[in-house]
Amino acid sequence: MRFKCLLGLVFTMGLLLQAAQVCGQNKKLITGDFQGVSFSQFVQTVESQTGLHFYYNPEQVDSLVITLSAKSVPLSAILDQVFKNSDFHYAIDKDNHVFISRRYNIQTGLPDDFFSQKKTGGDSLKAETEIQEYSEEDSRNEKLKASLENKVFEIGVKTNNIKQGPATVAGYIKDGKTGEAIIGAAIFMDNPPIGVTTDQFGYFSLTMPRGRHTIRITSVGMKETKRQVILYSDGKLNVEMFEFVASLKSVTVISEKNSNIKGLQMGVERMNIKLIKQLPVVFGEADILRAVLTLPGVTSVGEASTGFNVRGGSADQNLVLFSDATIYNPSHLFGFFSAFNPDVVKDVQLYKSSIPEKYGGRLSSVLDVTTRDGNNKKFSGQGGVGPLTARLSLEGPIGSDKTTFLVAGRTTYSDYILKWLPNEDFSNSSASFYDVNAHLTHEFNTKNTLYITGYLSRDRFRLNSDTLYKYQNSNANVKWRHSFSNKLSGVLTAGYDGYNYSISSNQNPVNAFKLNFDIAQYNLRADFTYHLNPSHNVDFGLTSIYYKLHPGSNQPDGS
Repeated sequence: MRFKCLLGLVFTMGLLLQAAQVCGQNKKLITGDFQGVSFSQFVQTVESQTGLHFYYNPEQVDSLVITLSAKSVPLSAILDQVFKNSDFHYAIDKDNHVFISRRYNIQTGLPDDFFSQKKTGGDSLKAETEIQEYSEEDSRNEKLKASLENKVFEIGVKTNNIKQGPATVAGYIKDGKTGEAIIGAAIFMDNPPIGVTTDQFGYFSLTMPRGRHTIRITSVGMKETKRQVILYSDGKLNVEMFEFVASLKSVTVISEKNSNIKGLQMGVERMNIKLIKQLPVVFGEADILRAVLTLPGVTSVGEASTGFNVRGGSADQNLVLFSDATIYNPSHLFGFFSAFNPDVVKDVQLYKSSIPEKYGGRLSSVLDVTTRDGNNKKFSGQGGVGPLTARLSLEGPIGSDKTTFLVAGRTTYSDYILKWLPNEDFSNSSASFYDVNAHLTHEFNTKNTLYITGYLSRDRFRLNSDTLYKYQNSNANVKWRHSFSNKLSGVLTAGYDGYNYSISSNQNPVNAFKLNFDIAQYNLRADFTYHLNPSHNVDFGLTSIYYKLHPGSNQPDGS
């Protein structure tokens, strides 16, 4: 009997000691001054003080920087502070193991009442509800992103003959939802610190050492992603990115670890259509030229006009390009609207100084407006109705994702508003305009892509008289882009740009007249870009323009 009591006492004391040990593990006291140290350095200090052992993925925590001081503070309190407002979790088991995970919490044991609980329909429904917090599309994107980031891409040809020196990886960065090319995306690696940005076609060319690397891709408004690559020789790598809207309770500003992409080109301002649509608008429609007027060094030529002066230059010293087509008069309806439909615009660049040679000679500035390529994932459309205008655009793939189209139209019904004005000087006036855009993209293969763009706009107005004013822009161009290699690419462009203007009056049959003039230009150009290294590009090419001018004619109108 005494032996049984002694055995029970020993067993009870063993359980108490084990419980105390488990409880003590969660109350390990840490002392140290951690100022701007990495997570791996923090782990080394903690492991030397406590005997705990950490398990984590170094690539997931390489961006964590720890700044705190602790004096006999429990480990759990320190980890709570380190992972505050992040998607990291930690768990400590009874064997002095600390597990660090991202997004998911690791359970080191079963709950005490696990076997006493019964699984009810309510618990199942609650779990189902929690799982469905993410939308199906976001869940698919997250799973796809995680699998692609963990996958190792082998680039180039793997041979037994190991070559020394760098190799070049090239490809396209596109929107994973629409297939649109992303302009200005940064592609870089940390070691060695080199990087490049994409051009107007979303194309990049990065020269780096052969071997295993982690390539990071970032862009404004898009979720950052990365690719694990093994570079054997020159090869291709295409990446899709997805939109990302950060919802933050608080913002902490720190020095950026990955801010190794710096642009040295001066006098260039870039605005994307997302930023332009966030600006205050007139008559419910985003206006490209009104947004340009908000840039430093740019002023308006006057009220009711979309003309602009850049650093003291006059309006006719500006070159306005719409998908490489020259727009002579970029305004509609007395200057209240610009000639660019916001539904087809992707990117706007304004060169105020150091204008590249490929744009020819302009004394003041160059405004380069880029057209969207269209959605190659699915058919879609958008439109809008405002107090003065209505617009509609349609886009989508044709047959397969190799061919996409984008068509858009815009018109006005401003005449009915003029009729309501109480002043007869204005109620007898009339004004109208329309513009039509069409864009077709066809990708023959990874090296050859064809772009066809057309634009037509027309304005007519009469101000309290019989004098009728009319002007029209008409443009068409064809571009063929070819990649000769990962380092050399070229674009061959052929186009037509036309503008005509006329004034007519027939109120007095004796003095009835029609005055008009027009200008047309036919252009052929070849642009080449050679990616010498991540720090230098060489642009060269040839441009030829044939002008056909009609200075004007003044002829009688009528019998």
